[in-house]
Amino acid sequence: MKFIYSFIVCFNVCCAFGQITPESEYYRRMDLGQELMYEGKYDAAQSEFLFVLENMAVIPTELAYFFGRNSFHLDAYKQSINWLNKYLQLKGAKGQYYDDAIQYLQFSEDKYMELQRNKTSVLSAYDLASLQYDCEGLDKMICPVCKGSGVIFRHGIFDTHYQTCPYSNGEGYLSCKNYNLFMMGILTPHDSLSR
Repeated sequence: MKFIYSFIVCFNVCCAFGQITPESEYYRRMDLGQELMYEGKYDAAQSEFLFVLENMAVIPTELAYFFGRNSFHLDAYKQSINWLNKYLQLKGAKGQYYDDAIQYLQFSEDKYMELQRNKTSVLSAYDLASLQYDCEGLDKMICPVCKGSGVIFRHGIFDTHYQTCPYSNGEGYLSCKNYNLFMMGILTPHDSLSR
């Protein structure tokens, strides 16, 4: 009987220490993601970090740094900026990864700004003349400036001033051709008298 009792106690102790708690599993997965990131296996690291983010109730601050740094390598620059800023907000200059976080934040911001400049230059280089609006058979379109009223209102401090719309000449409508010129920024306003 003493043997059975000893066996049960020993078995329970082994089970208690041998069990892996969910939280320790999350930290193990985070460490694995960190190793994968340092090895250059960024997609695999992303999977590990996402698993921890989706399942852990309280996210470790270091994960913000790892996720932000890994996002940079996956060309997700805006995401990288957000997570690295979060890490710096939480840990400040005393954080273990402070210097690296500042460095990767700068990398991400530079790349993100470069992408934004490229998007702008591609848009400005695009031939706007090819962007013709289909008037769907209508001869006239409502003027986008005066919204069909033919008059532009300007509210002053004491009163309201109004002016004949310089684009529609007071008619409130533009021809389809002039509408397209206006949308391309080519249509010039006519002089109009204030009333």
